[in-house]
Amino acid sequence: MTRAPVLAEDLFAPAVLDDPYPLYERLRAAGPVHYLPGLGLHLVVRHAEVLDALDDPATYSSNLLGLLYTGEDGVSLLAAGSGSGSADVLATADPPAHTGHRRIVRGAFARGRVDALRETVAELVEPRVDSLVAAGGGDWMAGVAGPLPTLMISRILGLPEADADRLTAWSDAGVELLGGLAGPDRTGELAAEILAFTAYLRERLEEARHHPCGGLVDEVAEAWSGGLLDGDEAASMLLQLVTAGAESTTSLIGATARLLAADPALQRRIRDDAGLLPALVEEALRLESPFRGHFRVTTREAELGGVRLPEGARLMLLWGAANRDPAAFGTPDRLDLARPAARGHTAFGRGIHFCVGAHLARLEAVVALRALLDATGDIALRPGDRPSYVPSLFVRRPARLELVMTPAPGGITRHHGAC
Repeated sequence: MTRAPVLAEDLFAPAVLDDPYPLYERLRAAGPVHYLPGLGLHLVVRHAEVLDALDDPATYSSNLLGLLYTGEDGVSLLAAGSGSGSADVLATADPPAHTGHRRIVRGAFARGRVDALRETVAELVEPRVDSLVAAGGGDWMAGVAGPLPTLMISRILGLPEADADRLTAWSDAGVELLGGLAGPDRTGELAAEILAFTAYLRERLEEARHHPCGGLVDEVAEAWSGGLLDGDEAASMLLQLVTAGAESTTSLIGATARLLAADPALQRRIRDDAGLLPALVEEALRLESPFRGHFRVTTREAELGGVRLPEGARLMLLWGAANRDPAAFGTPDRLDLARPAARGHTAFGRGIHFCVGAHLARLEAVVALRALLDATGDIALRPGDRPSYVPSLFVRRPARLELVMTPAPGGITRHHGAC
């Protein structure tokens, strides 16, 4: 076993954050695991080694033991403690606790329950799409990709729809807190926002214990009352569902729309055969994984890809690098609607930590893109306006996506059937 090579390039350079894939390619060619000494962080960049870590949760714990932020000297640091008061649940919990957490929420995201929400998704998304089309286009992220996931998770949880804007702001604060670019002062502000979010969720849980709201909040509140969760865990579970659910789906809907708008031939093909939309969504997940990666920490000394890892080593499994690994995907940088084993990517994780809301995210993306295609004859990127991305080590989300939209000739024809 050897030590991981030290990464000499700046992972936080604006050009790398905007387009990380050339760096990922260089890293994969040089080895499966790399080390950032300033952070004490190992980056896992090849598909096989990412799967090895995901398949061994006993060795590679998901517990959140630190927070990336930018120090006054400009060097990003890994600090002890999350600074948010959150408990380890779901994505950051290990068995046996994780098993119990997932059991509480999985029914709400089961395939049958989610499929029954197709009309609800359409009712939420179609007026927003139509408004953009009537204006000749606009920012797809602000108009559709951002609001839809928050509204949907609010309905599933049973949170007031009137609070959707607050939930979006809090979710964005959580993503920024984990993004690695906030300085000490900003980190403190973001942590305060998360504490306010947690307090709000505790209030909703307290209300649900006495007056059920008819959503998943009721089931989490019941688990708290029954001793399956404590109050911090219950609130943290809701926080994760809002933040992770909204973020991943917003990014996916944005990335898929950008792929369509940037490629007229692809757009024509999908318009001719909307049954290809699910395949397009899978390729968008692989090519532009909504989360750049997730963290792990070793519970014991381990070996990964020939690299020795001591107990307590912190890792970041880079989905964005693994999902373009040529050892796992032929012509990995090319969009291929007929790609074999299209769901072999890790954009939604794998194994015990496979994203509980993956089916919902896919449904929202397919319905949103179908609504866009039904309402338009053509969509294109606004000339001269280059799509920009949220600066973050954690997420890969378009900050805005200005589209030019030509209305469908003869008016809108809606298709609400399964794609």
